[in-house]
Amino acid sequence: GHTPDFRKQWYQRRVREYQKVFERYNTLRKFHYVLLGLGTDGHTASHFPKSRTLGHTPDFRHVVVESGVVSPERMTVSFDLINRSDWVSILVTGEGKRDIIRSIKDGEVYPVSLVSNAQLTWFLDEILL
Repeated sequence: GHTPDFRKQWYQRRVREYQKVFERYNTLRKFHYVLLGLGTDGHTASHFPKSRTLGHTPDFRHVVVESGVVSPERMTVSFDLINRSDWVSILVTGEGKRDIIRSIKDGEVYPVSLVSNAQLTWFLDEILL
């Protein structure tokens, strides 16, 4: 395997490259539509409760997830980019999400709570209502 420094440098180069390409072909620096999911721990878009950002550009992040997931290092988009999008939806399915939905409704704060797009729509399984 590669050393942590090698992986960090590799991801940070990719994040910078993504930012350059994104800005070149998307001068408004936003998406028309973003569809997100929700994890049982309140994570979305690879932003977990115990993740930390190792490198970033204005729109993209290199994060490390500290919760024992299979691929702890990831690239993702920033909440700023998500929130600048024209529309955002969060799709939540399965009875296993009942507790996290209840906690969110009760005002607890999770990474998904940072999604604050004006055109945000939640789609919940009927079992979660």
